Amino acid sequence: MRGIWIGLALALVSGPAMAQTQQQHDWCFSPTATDDQTIDGCTALIGSGRQTTVGQAAAYDARAFAYDNKGLYDQVIADENQSLALNPNSANAYNDRGSAYYHKGLYDQAIADFTRSIGLKPDTAGAYNNNGNAFAYSNRGDAYRLKGLYDQAIVDYSQSIALKADFTQAYTGRAAAYENKGLRDQAVADYRAALKIDPTSQRAKDGLTHLGATP
Repeated sequence: MRGIWIGLALALVSGPAMAQTQQQHDWCFSPTATDDQTIDGCTALIGSGRQTTVGQAAAYDARAFAYDNKGLYDQVIADENQSLALNPNSANAYNDRGSAYYHKGLYDQAIADFTRSIGLKPDTAGAYNNNGNAFAYSNRGDAYRLKGLYDQAIVDYSQSIALKADFTQAYTGRAAAYENKGLRDQAVADYRAALKIDPTSQRAKDGLTHLGATP
């Protein structure tokens, strides 16, 4: 979800911060930077003290994204706490912190953050935020499913698919929830739908194999 911040950061980072070094700025906010480069660049910008409040929040959020990719979930939570203290209306920060809580098995905290993220993003068709909500709904569905709340999970996965029809993760998540409920036909249909979108989806292939169904 790093892309949500790129244009914002370019617009809101103050002149002296841009002078910190262009390389550090580029590493922090570029979607093509490695995770280590993002961490190095964002750490330099955060420490410079030369950014606007929103620009600093963006740097914490971008660094958290890189930490998440590296599986460093405590660092993700710490950085998103800082980001939210500076910009409490960041749907992206809530979603990413929720993801870190989810990976740590803290499902109630994850659900609370995904719910906050959803509440901050409108479901406007065609808007970037539309896809953002799709991620948050699917992520909350994952947390509900692992808590054994399969009906709530299915509702969230369905909402995610309504917002982003090609979202493989939501289809495979909903398929797993259907499978947990013993609804084999619905599970098979969703795994097959996921494979149509992404023929390489191992989760969908494994699901079909487990259910004794063909792709």
